[in-house]
Amino acid sequence: MGNKEKILQLMSNLESENIERTRAFDKSDKMGQAICAFANDIGDRKQPGYLLLGVEDNGAFAGKRVTDEQLTALAGFKSEGNLLPPPAMTIYHESFDDGDVVVIEVFPSSYPPIKYKGQVWVRIGPRKCLANNDDIHILEEKRLHSATRFEIMPCVDTTLSDLNLDLFRNSYLPRAIQAEVIDEDPRPIEEQLAALRFYDRQHKLPTNLGMLLFGKHPEMFIPSAYIQYVKFGGSDNGSDILAEHAYKGPLLQTIDEINSFVKVGIAAPRPVKVSALQEETISMYPDWAVRELLLNAIIHRDYQISNAPVKFYDYNNIRLEISNPGGLYGQANPENFPYVNDYRNPLLAEAMKVMGYVNKYNRGIAKVKTEMEKNGNPTPQFDVNKLTEFRVTLLPSAKLQLIISNDELKVKNGELFERNDELNGELNDELKSLSKGTADRLCKIIANNPGLRRKELAEKLNVSVSTLDRYIKALPGKIEHRGAKKTGGWFPKS
Repeated sequence: MGNKEKILQLMSNLESENIERTRAFDKSDKMGQAICAFANDIGDRKQPGYLLLGVEDNGAFAGKRVTDEQLTALAGFKSEGNLLPPPAMTIYHESFDDGDVVVIEVFPSSYPPIKYKGQVWVRIGPRKCLANNDDIHILEEKRLHSATRFEIMPCVDTTLSDLNLDLFRNSYLPRAIQAEVIDEDPRPIEEQLAALRFYDRQHKLPTNLGMLLFGKHPEMFIPSAYIQYVKFGGSDNGSDILAEHAYKGPLLQTIDEINSFVKVGIAAPRPVKVSALQEETISMYPDWAVRELLLNAIIHRDYQISNAPVKFYDYNNIRLEISNPGGLYGQANPENFPYVNDYRNPLLAEAMKVMGYVNKYNRGIAKVKTEMEKNGNPTPQFDVNKLTEFRVTLLPSAKLQLIISNDELKVKNGELFERNDELNGELNDELKSLSKGTADRLCKIIANNPGLRRKELAEKLNVSVSTLDRYIKALPGKIEHRGAKKTGGWFPKS
């Protein structure tokens, strides 16, 4: 049966409870509520629901034509993040002599309750309405009966005390639930967690999702739940390790830590003169793009396939590599990537949306490419052909590499030291050669990259090694060298 025949059949079926009609094509909250209700499938019909646009209540054509702008807006229901977790749906339209018809086909979700703008909608007979407490309980039971997904399985060998409940109460809950609802909620903390899928009532255990987000030490119970950063001195894993750090702990904290590190330690922004009176800030890598790709790795990885962490490897201004266990999932495959997306961990994706870490679904890769191009970086290289791994490789900004090469040439020619004229005096006192701003920057770089050697510190400050040595002598009591002279590094003084 073709789309036109199917649409005519749906229009004529006036008795079906899984069909809703409206004559309007303009996107509205009523449509979002209808999609939410169909996805929740509280009657457990296990059949798609259909929202017909451009159709009168009596099944007749409304006689209207849909515009490209209206179709684009309607497609936003799939990507804008107001429907959480995102339900599966398709949108298509056909033109008839008597008018256009748009069909939004919504499939029952395996992970109810679905919310539209924070509210749960259900369909009782031919009418949609807000869910009451009993409705929500039914939907939660449905989810438990079909629960095979890692996120909502109970995290064995844990207790409530293994969760950072202050993080849940103070950071997550105010973003997920309206303040007046929180104030009027008398339920114990277990029930509040369970309502958001962070606690398993039956087993009286935190779920894997709750442990990932709020666990004090999630890696103790989910060995793969951390991000491993390594900086190599050369182009492969056999080169010297210059720095390494494992980001462990609740995701709601580690993501913020990673964001801060990426901005300072990876992006390495620096002002560059584009004219006598104008400067442009260029980074080795755009921090937004690196952050987005790390979030993708955290959200889309397979937490069961391997105990390996998300790997964040830095090959010393040669390239960055981000890889995670688990290849493309569901409807996504190498042929349709990145235009089709699917979620191995939809509830984790929902939590990231609630916290504001991601804004719109299925838009990140496109924006990553745009940000890389604007910053002068080559297009990211995605390796999507492995079944058990997803990898992306980033190359540094060509603009910044050229500037760095020119600066190195100036150092060799002795031209870089002309900057010392700004001191307008003798430099016998080493303290004079170190401004407060430079001192603060040096301390901050060491704090964010403990263990860096002299050469790496000099590169980050854009000074010669001999100049760095003078700076270090001017900071007694603030930093210290640990380890052997050749293999050790600099650390904040404890």
